[in-house]
Amino acid sequence: MNDTKKVCLIPMDDKIREFDKHLRSHPRTILSARFGDGKSCFLTAAEKELKKYVFLKLYPVNYQVADNQDIFEYIKRDLLFQLYGKGMVPVTYEIPDSIASYFFLCNNWEKFAHKALQELSLFDASNATKTTLGAVKFLQSMKKKYDEFKKNGGELGVKLEHFMASFDDKGIYESDPITSILCDIIKDWKKLHSHKKVCLVFEDLDRIDPAHIFRILNVISAQVDYGYKYGASPRSNSAVGNKFGVDNIVVCLDYDNLENIFHHFYGAKTCFDGYINKFSDRGVFTYSLQEQVNQFYVNELARVTGMENKAVLAIMNKYDFLTYTLRQLYHAVDDIGKQISLPQALNRVVPHRGLFIMTAIMRRLGLSDEKIITIISEAFRSQPQLIGAYAATSMMLRRKIENGALAFSLGEMENGYVVTYYADDCRQDGLAFIKQQKNFIKDPNTEECKVEDDIEFILRFVNK
Repeated sequence: MNDTKKVCLIPMDDKIREFDKHLRSHPRTILSARFGDGKSCFLTAAEKELKKYVFLKLYPVNYQVADNQDIFEYIKRDLLFQLYGKGMVPVTYEIPDSIASYFFLCNNWEKFAHKALQELSLFDASNATKTTLGAVKFLQSMKKKYDEFKKNGGELGVKLEHFMASFDDKGIYESDPITSILCDIIKDWKKLHSHKKVCLVFEDLDRIDPAHIFRILNVISAQVDYGYKYGASPRSNSAVGNKFGVDNIVVCLDYDNLENIFHHFYGAKTCFDGYINKFSDRGVFTYSLQEQVNQFYVNELARVTGMENKAVLAIMNKYDFLTYTLRQLYHAVDDIGKQISLPQALNRVVPHRGLFIMTAIMRRLGLSDEKIITIISEAFRSQPQLIGAYAATSMMLRRKIENGALAFSLGEMENGYVVTYYADDCRQDGLAFIKQQKNFIKDPNTEECKVEDDIEFILRFVNK
């Protein structure tokens, strides 16, 4: 079973509308949800629905082996790839002369310095003419070198595709030119698509090394501080804007988990709120679809077990299944049929698969056999006709009853009457009809049923 496809079947329309409103007023924000609760699926659904946004998704978890000082350089590289992948970079794009010349100087400074020293030897402060001629000669020489560099593609190339390929060969030398290129591309694209907004997304940020997490947050937050440079408030987005000129930056993580990491990394008494407000000072977007997830998973369990929704709920209500993440729940049902082997049918008594699959799922979720027996037994006792319909044929096979007739008692008394349950009308798929009857005296053919033994019998046919 494909997890992403199944998770995305959960209705998200209302939550996506909320997210859209949130983005309008939050240029920098945190999308907070637990591990495995479907953040990536939610973003995929939001991307399809919110056509006015272009989502550029980066995955810093891929940089686990990178040095902390290099982490942002790799992010800029991948952002460039994202821009290419989204078709936001013109095929004819050429790095501007000012950036190319600066990049040329950064990567050819030794040759440049040697030539500069040669030419500077001509300078004589007492001879203005000689000094001027020497400077002109020096500048002409530098211009010639740069023209050759640009004409021939230079050591790293001027065309963007050559520039990108150079990352693998030469590494990343200087952040300013690369950042300028990214800003240049995004700015030009936005001019041509004024109705669109660019949203930069950092996926699963709290899955990486703490030093990397705070390095990324620090660099993004540092953009806000540029406002001081121009005498503007750091809260003034009109004057400062986001890193790379994007409209929105979204960091995906578990907010509570990030706070725990922060205090572990910086100390328990360090102010987390003051730190995180530097990045997101207007609150976070909490993603939670617990109610929808609960209903969706009941439907999924009903589908794979062949049981009614209300029978599944009768079992689930005896245990808090929402302590698990959505991903864990999906892994628990994936190809679950291979984990059971049904008892052999006798005559016309065929076991129903429902409780066999249900117990297999519960084992996958890490529940002990004792816990499984307790949960299902309690559900059986609270709703014997409902759960008994799926357990009756297994109970018959355990007792080697071949004729499809079973009378059992759970020891109940009601207003002085003895309550007895009868299983008959067994179907070909193993489902039985359970009827209740009350008598003044106990039916001698009624067996006192110890439910725990019948559930333990079912567990024998579930592979660990």
